Amino acid sequence: MKIKNITLFTLLATSTLLAQTGEGLFNNYCSSCHTTVVGVNESGGEITNVYEAPYIIDVINKLKSETKTKEAFVGFVKDYINEPDKRKSLYGKRAIKDFGLMPSLKGVMTDDESTLLADYLYSDYGKELQKAEDKKVVLTDTEMKLAKDDKANEALFTKYCASCHTTVEGVNATCGDVTPIYKAPYIKNVINKVKTKTKTKEVFITFVKDYIDEPDKRKSHYGKRAIKEFGIMPSLKGVMTDEEVTGLAAYLYNKYD
Repeated sequence: MKIKNITLFTLLATSTLLAQTGEGLFNNYCSSCHTTVVGVNESGGEITNVYEAPYIIDVINKLKSETKTKEAFVGFVKDYINEPDKRKSLYGKRAIKDFGLMPSLKGVMTDDESTLLADYLYSDYGKELQKAEDKKVVLTDTEMKLAKDDKANEALFTKYCASCHTTVEGVNATCGDVTPIYKAPYIKNVINKVKTKTKTKEVFITFVKDYIDEPDKRKSHYGKRAIKEFGIMPSLKGVMTDEEVTGLAAYLYNKYD
C-alpha cells in the first residue's frame, strides 16, 4: 500500500510540474506588476500607461542588450528574482528610485521553474502580441470602448484587490505539495464560488457591490473556514463610485466566465 501511495504521489507531482509553463509562471508571479496597467500619465501632453514595475517588454529588451547571450540572460534572471539587489540591477538607478526594489521570489519556485520562466522571457514572451500586431486588426468604436473600460476595471482590481487576492506572499510545502499562499482567498476560486451561489450575472454583481461596501461574515458565500483563516475583508465603501464598483464586478464575472 505504501509503495502504491508513493507511486501515485510521484505521478501527481510529475504531472503538476509538466503542466506548469513559463507563461503560467509569469502570469502567477510577475504580470500583476510588469504588465497590468494601474493608471495613466498625461504629463507633457502624451498619455502613457503606468505600471507598478517597469513594463516587461522594456525589461527584457534592456536585459538582452546587457547580458548578450541567452545563457547569461537566464542566469541573471534566476539570480535576481531570488535575491534582488540594487547593486545587481541592469535596468538603471531611476527604475529603482521610481518603483523600488522588487520583492524576492526565493522559495516560491523550484530551480526548474525559475529556469523555465527565464527561458520563456528570453525566447517566447511577446510572440503572440507580435502576431496580433502583424495582423493589423482594426477595432470598431464599440470594441475600443469595451477595451478601454476593461483596462479601467483591471486597473481598479489591481489597485484595490490584487495585493490580497492574487499576490503570492509565501508558499505552503506541507504533505509534499507546494502551494502559493495569499493574504485572502485566490480570486478565481472566490469568483467561481460566488457564481455557483448567485446563479446569474445580475445577482453576482449586486452581491459583489454590496459585499465590498459592507463585508459581513453572515453574508459570505465563501465559507466560515475562509473567514476564520483570513478574517473579514476591509470595507471599500466610498473608495470607488457606484459606476466603478459596477464595472469592477462585471469585469470579475466576465474574466472568469
